Amino acid sequence: MMNHETKRHSKKAGLPPGSLVYTGNHPESTKVVLYCFDQDTFETIEGADAFLKIDKKKVNWINITGFSDTKLIGEIGEKFGLHPLMLEDILNSDHLPNVEEMDDCLFITLKVISLRNNSNELDMHHASFVVGKNYLLSFIETDNELFLPVIERLRNGKGKARMNKADYLSYLLIDKIVDNYYLVLDHLEDHMDRIEAKLLKDPSQKLAGEIMIRKKLLIMLRKSVNPFRDEMRKITREESSFITQNTLRYLNDVYDHLNQIVQTIDNFREIISDMMDLLMANNANRMNSIITTLTLISSIFIPLTFIVGVYGMNFKYFPELEWRYGYPMIMSVMFLIGLGMYIYMRRKRWF
Repeated sequence: MMNHETKRHSKKAGLPPGSLVYTGNHPESTKVVLYCFDQDTFETIEGADAFLKIDKKKVNWINITGFSDTKLIGEIGEKFGLHPLMLEDILNSDHLPNVEEMDDCLFITLKVISLRNNSNELDMHHASFVVGKNYLLSFIETDNELFLPVIERLRNGKGKARMNKADYLSYLLIDKIVDNYYLVLDHLEDHMDRIEAKLLKDPSQKLAGEIMIRKKLLIMLRKSVNPFRDEMRKITREESSFITQNTLRYLNDVYDHLNQIVQTIDNFREIISDMMDLLMANNANRMNSIITTLTLISSIFIPLTFIVGVYGMNFKYFPELEWRYGYPMIMSVMFLIGLGMYIYMRRKRWF
């Protein structure tokens, strides 16, 4: 994994600032779709030149998925007057979530997080939004179905989507991304409950690997969600010429959700740490139990070994060597000594 990461970061090594280089690992073809709408109409235009067909009298949502065609993304940026450093951040899949207000737009970056086919691996995609006066540019690293419900609402004219501007549309998209965080956390919670049940029933060493996987997932989640929570706080606390007061109330709700998600992640991390501590304590107790058992067995055999050692010496004149009942007597004495020590240890509750 380290070699993979190093290779990905090295794509930008030695290039000047503002160079359009995609640093991710999803080489999907770049698709451009324009959704142009107002209260009465809704129109969908697909194609590489769809961004050139905007209607300034309506709200224009240009959705760009896939970052393989950096030249096309550069043309889109030039059309809407985006700074080259902004385009560089859009193509940098490792860029941390950020909110920045420019002179002519509001720039938002965040992470789209989902579980890969209900497995224990996270799919984390880079997403960016550029909110202008009558347009919204959404740059999504991979094509997915996350925004389909929003598109259907726009197409059917349901809700407030068609009655508001681009800032409200950006809220709807961000809200869908944040809601997906809850699905990931619910899935992780179910897995953690199963691990906890196994831990209490049969604390095997295999559980350590499962616990570490969940711990890494939570670290990745917090690394993506916590910075975006802090950036969203900037939007809700500072006035923006691109966010209306009506949309601001909805963004406050998103900020509250992010607060709750971060707290949940922190709680899960504490639970994971407690699970690891419990597993280590169980292993230590098991090892102590084994050592105690071996020690007690060894203690019982110490006097018996002494007796056997004494009668194993090759002296010519040995008192009991010529005695007819010497062997059964020694065996009986050894048995009584062992039994007596066992009863004594049981009464002392040493095991």
